[in-house]
Amino acid sequence: MSLDDRAGAALPGAGRRWPLRVAVGSAAVAVAGLATTGAGGWYYADELLQVRPDPPDYPVEVIAVVGSTVTLSGAGAQEPGVVGLEWPGGFARVGPDIDVIGEYVLRSISGYPQLPVVGTNVRVAYYAAPADLHDLSRVAGLEARVIEFDGPLGRYPATYVPAGGDRWLIHVHGRGATRGQAYRLVPAVHRLGLPQLSIAYRNDDGAPEGPHREYGLGWTESEDLAAAIDWAREHGARDVVLTGYSMGGAIVGNHLRVAGSSGVAGVIYDSPVLSWPDILVYQARLRGVPAFGATVAASVVRARTGINVWAMDQVAHADRLDVPVLLVHGAADTTVPVTSSERFAAARPDLVTFLRTEAEHVRSWNLGPSVYEGAVERFLTGLPALGAGDEAGDGAAVQV
Repeated sequence: MSLDDRAGAALPGAGRRWPLRVAVGSAAVAVAGLATTGAGGWYYADELLQVRPDPPDYPVEVIAVVGSTVTLSGAGAQEPGVVGLEWPGGFARVGPDIDVIGEYVLRSISGYPQLPVVGTNVRVAYYAAPADLHDLSRVAGLEARVIEFDGPLGRYPATYVPAGGDRWLIHVHGRGATRGQAYRLVPAVHRLGLPQLSIAYRNDDGAPEGPHREYGLGWTESEDLAAAIDWAREHGARDVVLTGYSMGGAIVGNHLRVAGSSGVAGVIYDSPVLSWPDILVYQARLRGVPAFGATVAASVVRARTGINVWAMDQVAHADRLDVPVLLVHGAADTTVPVTSSERFAAARPDLVTFLRTEAEHVRSWNLGPSVYEGAVERFLTGLPALGAGDEAGDGAAVQV
């Protein structure tokens, strides 16, 4: 008998305790894993819901401005494409050409409408258009002003750009963004004669706060969009085109599912949230949280807010789409997976025109303004005209 055998014989039950210890240890690891996943899911849900406006940060220094060239230094100076330089009281545009010399970045610059002075601290803005509406009106050759519309929580501001047509375009910005996210595209749409609204929704600056100051992930904000559409119709819109950027896509999609598509001539999506389940899994993996953490996060969101993120899955319900869509999404997107857009486009090639770029999140315009604007122009001019009493789609609301 070996030493191990003798030790086992001398201790009755010792041979049976080892499997028990393994089972207990495995259970402890499993519980710890579930607790970690649950904690990660709770944290992730909190990260999704909480409104935390970041204070302005200006990490880039202007080293020199010579003619039409600017020399920059700092984080973000190499942001690709046509982008803006923003500083308190000023805005300029820099071009896509980037020349790096050591720690310095040289780019072309144009006053849009200002030029920064040497020593100014700026930030690179992919919005690429001034937030100040007087400046925007001046550089774009149009009129832009703030209006207010009545919504479910009170009065909401919106940027209004009048034009002569009775088909309006309504921009809906993304989570944590502002109305200025749409301003890059405003001049191109204005040239087509469409009046435009770039709307605020609950928890935006100047807009009413939502319950607990939390995002509704497109679920509750779609009520604010419906109020903006009503305002547009009261002021001359026969029909509307809805444009959703990032989470603005979830807002637009949820509006179509709940309120129906009556009076909606078409939709433009830019890097849209089409499937919260896809995003939850994608972002969980980026954070090192198991995919199960996405389910936990979705359950936490529903328990805390009543919001059913699984119902806001336009990819799963693509068969219900009944309006034309222009879908723009970049393959380099690290916020919203491009795979959701690919599956959505593949499910409805009869209604979806898909422009796939190589851009990061909501930056397709920046990498190719003429390509982006050309696609928008072809889409808008190709939409059928709606006669009096006509509707885009069957207008049927969907219960979720």
